[in-house]
Amino acid sequence: MLFVKFFLLGAGLLGCYGLGSDLEYDGKVNIQLEHSLDNFEPPSYFHRGDILIKSLHSGAYSIDEGSVNHENYVKLKNLARDNGNYKMKATIKTSDGKANYFNTFVKACSLLESHLTNVISVNLDDSGNVIAVTMAVPKICTGTDVEYNSNIKFNTTVEVKHMELGPVPDTAIYIQKLERDREAKERGEVKDNRSFLAKYWMYIVPVVIFMLLQSATNLESGGGSGGGGGGSGGGNGGGGGGAVSQR
Repeated sequence: MLFVKFFLLGAGLLGCYGLGSDLEYDGKVNIQLEHSLDNFEPPSYFHRGDILIKSLHSGAYSIDEGSVNHENYVKLKNLARDNGNYKMKATIKTSDGKANYFNTFVKACSLLESHLTNVISVNLDDSGNVIAVTMAVPKICTGTDVEYNSNIKFNTTVEVKHMELGPVPDTAIYIQKLERDREAKERGEVKDNRSFLAKYWMYIVPVVIFMLLQSATNLESGGGSGGGGGGSGGGNGGGGGGAVSQR
């Protein structure tokens, strides 16, 4: 019974860890976005916008991103012309005041040719903590020239991704089986349904090996006796030949 209790406790802990997307509480997350439009190292970042995830459960969010001015658009076009990367940094402040930073990048030409359409994915662990922020664009570079207009702005979609469900052991069925086995042992009803070989192989194997060794020894002894008889016959034959020569 003690083993059953420990097994149930361990399986319960594994089950809680596996249910990563089933958060015990809901909450909000503020994400500050900054981006870099140059090829310098280290890159210089400036403000792009802010994301407020209103519910970790539903993934509801609001985003505040202004229009892209002509100067920054020219920088993005130059970056795309040089086959550079558009870099973005996401900053999240925790409840204790610490800041966590997440960096991501895409090809500048892909972002430009998609008319600044992009998807930002916010990945959560099983406790609802942000563990990654990534950015993706739906288009590859084709060399298409995109002209500037005063209304151009980032077309951003935010996806909140929870940890995938892990496998949960079926503890109820296993515990019932343990209980039935224990009760059967107490009543002396446990039967060994294994085959004869499965039960007694540890006794059979040594006997077989011994018999094989004994058989090999007997064969070697028989071969030695036959060789001696052949030698005796050869001696008698030799003696007979000598007698013929004397005549």
